[in-house]
Amino acid sequence: MISYLVIFHTFSGVMQLERSLKSLKMPYETMPAPRKLSVDCGVSIVFECDDFDGFIKEINTNNIHRIYEIWEENYILKFDNY
Repeated sequence: MISYLVIFHTFSGVMQLERSLKSLKMPYETMPAPRKLSVDCGVSIVFECDDFDGFIKEINTNNIHRIYEIWEENYILKFDNY
């Protein structure tokens, strides 16, 4: 599975994605956003997924700022809602 890090515009976006992940029965972790990536909310969610494109279609992305794939200690931008 591939790990992803989600950065948000607002904290309500965090709560919205948490609800979506729970309904999809996907484990996740809420944590402080890495300083070098955080611009707005300061909170991030990390989750694992095999089908990223399918996942994006299942969730509301309005309050998501960016989603990064975590590769070793690097972050690869996969979704930008700037």
